[in-house]
Amino acid sequence: MGLRTVRVTIENYSLFDDIVAWRMNGKERTDEEKITNKNFSLENIRYNLDHEGFYVYGALLENRFVGWISLIYLPKIGVWDNGIIYVDELWTAPLYRNNGVGQRLMEKAFELQKELNACKIRLYVNPENIAAVRLYEKCGLLNLGNALFMQS
Repeated sequence: MGLRTVRVTIENYSLFDDIVAWRMNGKERTDEEKITNKNFSLENIRYNLDHEGFYVYGALLENRFVGWISLIYLPKIGVWDNGIIYVDELWTAPLYRNNGVGQRLMEKAFELQKELNACKIRLYVNPENIAAVRLYEKCGLLNLGNALFMQS
């Protein structure tokens, strides 16, 4: 499988937008929909993609993304030596699951940890999402217990 992991940029953002739509709608966009949906404002997207400490990588296969990971560097102070890499989101298209895509995307988290000298990687996962839990354990992450997910 000629899979490459690349950073999402303004230049390849339309491909990323296509996979986000795939996740949200449960199906891949048609070629016509892909062309129609390229007409969006990139101003806010550029701001977010260029935001310090925010990283998005896509798993690129045959000129389309089949998965992505978004990572955030969170500085820490006090007893912490350095910050942490927080995995905000990881998603692989259903057709490509169990083919190493998620593992390749997690490799980017570990590369970023090393590059930024972060002390650890942290994420939250639904314990009922057994496939995701297994992936993260396979990548060397430890289950430290359950947490309550809250947002405004």
